[in-house]
Amino acid sequence: MKLFIYEYFASGAVGEGTDLQQAGLEMLTAVLKDFGAVAGLELLTALACSLKEQGLSGFPPGSAAGEQTDRLQVHWGDEGESGVKLFQKVLDSCEGVFIIAPESRGILAGLTAMAESRGKMIWGSSSLALRTTSNKGELLAFLQSRGWPVPRSVLFKKSMGAAYRERIASEFSLPLIVKPVCGAGGEGVRRIESPGRFQEVLETMVQEEEAGVLVQEYIPGQAVSVSLFVLHGRAQVLSLNRQSLSEREELLFQGITIPYHHPREEEITGMAAAACEQLAGLKGFVGVDLVLGPRVPVIIEINARLTSAYVALRETAGRNLAQDMTLLFAQNILPEKPQLQGNYTYAV
Repeated sequence: MKLFIYEYFASGAVGEGTDLQQAGLEMLTAVLKDFGAVAGLELLTALACSLKEQGLSGFPPGSAAGEQTDRLQVHWGDEGESGVKLFQKVLDSCEGVFIIAPESRGILAGLTAMAESRGKMIWGSSSLALRTTSNKGELLAFLQSRGWPVPRSVLFKKSMGAAYRERIASEFSLPLIVKPVCGAGGEGVRRIESPGRFQEVLETMVQEEEAGVLVQEYIPGQAVSVSLFVLHGRAQVLSLNRQSLSEREELLFQGITIPYHHPREEEITGMAAAACEQLAGLKGFVGVDLVLGPRVPVIIEINARLTSAYVALRETAGRNLAQDMTLLFAQNILPEKPQLQGNYTYAV
């Protein structure tokens, strides 16, 4: 099978020459190396022309579009060509596509829908599932309707006036959380400590976020995630992970440690698995973020994509996770849980 592995930032979609592009390139390199060890796959990828001299670690630097190495075919973008346009061009050359991209602003859902419309085998969740998981308001409503503990949340949009904003402020105690409805990686997620700061942040964010802003109760406790494989309504837990978040106002994701041992591990991972099994269209590698609250674990979001946990998990799984994903997508076999070896911390 010709499998196109696409990484949004490394393709030059945005962030040319930035930390985002470098982080994307590192993730792409790891995934390509893993899938490169799987028999029966011909790999394709797409890179921004600005990365030609640097190339991929472990792969020779490219000099021309479509250069063929003994391990993969690299399609280099032309100068000024957008990463999305490059994605569309390479899409015609593949049978299946594995997309690594943020869920924010509907990016991952849009790219997936584009590939679906061309009849490509999607090595990931459906665009319909992604549209639910990428909208935090819709996802929380879905989870709440199924009886899962989630933070109490209210949607605020630019069209809603000052009176409604004041009402929201009166309904939540401080500290509270303000976040974009569509975001990723903790970007824009803020813990607000004072009424004046709440009004200031909310006013600024609603001008920037077309889909709106969520105001949430703050749940104190350890931030964790659960990594899973999901296939046709069945979930296999891979690991429970400890997350590190910044202690500043903006709660940026800073890293992850795998595995994380906790007395309630079975309850936490069981919640995550059952929630994923209820969401139609989830498939492949999925991450569920939770906070271990004072009373019960609380589900914050479901990430229907390859997350940073993969980088740590591949170091501790004791086997090639790309082989597992090939079983899942190409043969519809849900892999067994890996026996984790040692521990690993990935810092961003």
